[in-house]
Amino acid sequence: MRPRGWIQDSGSLDNLIKIVEIFDNSSTSFQELRDNEIDEKIQNIELRLNLKSALENNSGYENNPLISFHNLVGTRTSNDEVNSLLQVLIPGQNRVGIVDWACDNFIRFAYTLDFISYVEESDSFTITQTGLELTQAESKEAKYDILKSSFKKYPPLIRVLELLYNQYEQSPQNPSLTKFEIGRELGFKGEDGFSTYSQNVFIQALNSAEKKTERSKIRQNWEGSSDKYARMICGWLTNESINWVTKTRKSVTVQIGNENFTEILQSYQITISGISAFRSCRAYSRNAGTVKNVYFEMLATKGTDREYLRTRRTYLLYCIKRPKSIEQINRFYESKNLDNISLQTIKDDIENLKRIGLEITYHSNRYHLKDKIVLLEIPNYIINTNLTPSSLEQTKQDLRGELKKLDHKYLDILDFSILGTSGARQFEVRIVELLNEIIIAKHLSGGNRPEIIGYNPEKNPIDCLIMDSKSYSEGFNIPANERDKMIRYVEEYNAKDETLNANKWWEEFKSPNYPINEVKFGFVSSSFTGQYLSQLAYITNRTKRNGCLISAETLLKKVNNILNLNSEYNLDSFFTELGSNELLI
Repeated sequence: MRPRGWIQDSGSLDNLIKIVEIFDNSSTSFQELRDNEIDEKIQNIELRLNLKSALENNSGYENNPLISFHNLVGTRTSNDEVNSLLQVLIPGQNRVGIVDWACDNFIRFAYTLDFISYVEESDSFTITQTGLELTQAESKEAKYDILKSSFKKYPPLIRVLELLYNQYEQSPQNPSLTKFEIGRELGFKGEDGFSTYSQNVFIQALNSAEKKTERSKIRQNWEGSSDKYARMICGWLTNESINWVTKTRKSVTVQIGNENFTEILQSYQITISGISAFRSCRAYSRNAGTVKNVYFEMLATKGTDREYLRTRRTYLLYCIKRPKSIEQINRFYESKNLDNISLQTIKDDIENLKRIGLEITYHSNRYHLKDKIVLLEIPNYIINTNLTPSSLEQTKQDLRGELKKLDHKYLDILDFSILGTSGARQFEVRIVELLNEIIIAKHLSGGNRPEIIGYNPEKNPIDCLIMDSKSYSEGFNIPANERDKMIRYVEEYNAKDETLNANKWWEEFKSPNYPINEVKFGFVSSSFTGQYLSQLAYITNRTKRNGCLISAETLLKKVNNILNLNSEYNLDSFFTELGSNELLI
């Protein structure tokens, strides 16, 4: 199975159309590729003959090409070489053709919009009837009209239009949204496959960065999956032949502590034609709305639980095609051998399905999928498989019922805590965002400074914290280099001497004066291994300051308890525990 449903790094709609055209042997793009471009760009005679042969395999739909994924995408090559049809077809930036990763994304794009279909037996693609309508349209305008029709069947794009439309309606004086503002409301929250960066933390980190290179890295690298999806979809919609969205820029100011941070960010605003397009997608009065293409692979993208999550959500959509109560949904799950799914998990899934662009209503205690969906099928290899959630997913299900005051978007902290280096930065930033629910927290990027600091939210704060996050799948044992870094941070804070560190990062604590109480320190990870309490005690003995260890799961629970005003646990309790010199539970 080849994935479809969520697309990155394939911005050009003109290139998309050209790619679909090579599956139509009557198109100009096909003929130019076969007769000229392969010969011009490929020196290896055997490869040249192989790609021409692949183009001429007319065993696809309506006697058009059936082309293998390998021949379409190829492999990574040097800048002056290409070795696949799409690499030959589409020029790259500073290279002969686009890279294999971009080829893969364009194939996924065409597949998602139902312009090409997949033949699993041969790992190949061929054109569809919709694809032929696109390739055989006689003008660019006609081609883009077909593209618009396909867009109206694609739920994530509809979701982006919905968010921009709501912003336009609710805040006409500030009608645009940034990619971060869209990304935080797009996709299945609480999963690392739909990660998003906090815009507030992003702006604060930009302002805290000392060097232009640091700021540049933040702008380039601080982007979660949902942020990328938002940026990509908005890029398509701002195409002059679509014109459903326009690019603009807006000034965003965030307040953290007694400081204001301001940045000018690119943003997006819906147009009048975009409003009309969005309304036509929804069913109301005499308007039937558009049929929505929903794919199995669209319902989860990453992690060991993705098949389980896709199956659970597919059955949910099947179930609520007619109005159902949450108890009826649960019984339906049990009939499909999906047991022990909590009611809060069902509610979260429903809210998340709305976040991918589907319209689900709640009336008389019943949920109802108003959209007509097509193409959603559970693969045969899954139907007879006994799918069970991993321990991570089971922990999330348990926490959904327990975390009644905390947004469940923070459940992705559990994912990031075990991803290692690939999830380290998002783990840091997510913890900062989580701590900002209860205190003032900042991310100090680069420059020989601690990554995370926090303090009690008062004008003259009482307590303060230096925290280090460590993403380890097998747990963290506080090795010597990490102990030494924490010791240095604590000593620099205590001394507040710029001869020790010229960047004077400790001034980030001033609000306007320094905290009254001594600084505490902490490490947060998925779990801890080895002689971790001895290592913790070593730091305490060296610095004469108290600290703690805390798991990501426990941190979520502590923050939730503080937000619960009926709980006896409060900020004072939290900071007392941070100085316990223990592993918090």
